[in-house]
Amino acid sequence: AVPPRPVAPPPLPVGNPPAPVAPPVASPPPVAAPPKLSLQKLTLEKRGAKTGVSLKKGGDLQPMHINLNWDDPSKKSKGLMSWLTGPSKVDLDLGCMFQLVTGEMGVIQPLGGYFGARHEPPYIHLDKDDRSGAATDGENLHIYRPDLIKKVMIFALIYEGTANFATVHGRLTVKDHAGNEILINLDTPDASKRFCAICIISKTDTGLEISKEEQYFTKHSEADAQFGFGFRWSAGQK
Repeated sequence: AVPPRPVAPPPLPVGNPPAPVAPPVASPPPVAAPPKLSLQKLTLEKRGAKTGVSLKKGGDLQPMHINLNWDDPSKKSKGLMSWLTGPSKVDLDLGCMFQLVTGEMGVIQPLGGYFGARHEPPYIHLDKDDRSGAATDGENLHIYRPDLIKKVMIFALIYEGTANFATVHGRLTVKDHAGNEILINLDTPDASKRFCAICIISKTDTGLEISKEEQYFTKHSEADAQFGFGFRWSAGQK
């Protein structure tokens, strides 16, 4: 009997073997964009209009920036009298009456020369007295520890110059630590009075509340009687 022939092995491939194919890699999920901060700009139109300001827990510095600005009527002066007498600059002062949760009370204003303090009580500071009307940024009040506020009344006083608020178109801007802005226009002026209680900032259970007042008085003591601080007043000068 003839033995069966051995089966020949299959031919070897010619050239280099193909590289192994890597399994497909799944692409990483898209990274979500960080949420955009929604900064608000709000105008308190009418007397009594209110808005809240949230504060971070734990106190510490959370500066609020309060800016008073106005139009310079001397730049609009025309006619023979303005040429003879020269331009009439207006000295419009920003200030506040305050009461802290600690019981401390006081008045910050250029009249009398108390500009407050940044790094110690009351943590409220007025930057300057713009007596020339030349400062483009007006006058600025900073509240560095709003968590210590019980009640603050922000006011403007015409110390010299124009006799009423109708000619200066005053406006107050309050900016909180998060960058939100609250605008208060002095748009219902009393031509016979030179003191304007612009707004009240008061403590609430959740933070602060800002309310538009825009009430006009002939002097500080009348405004004090209205808002109940209880100071003793005497005549002062710069």
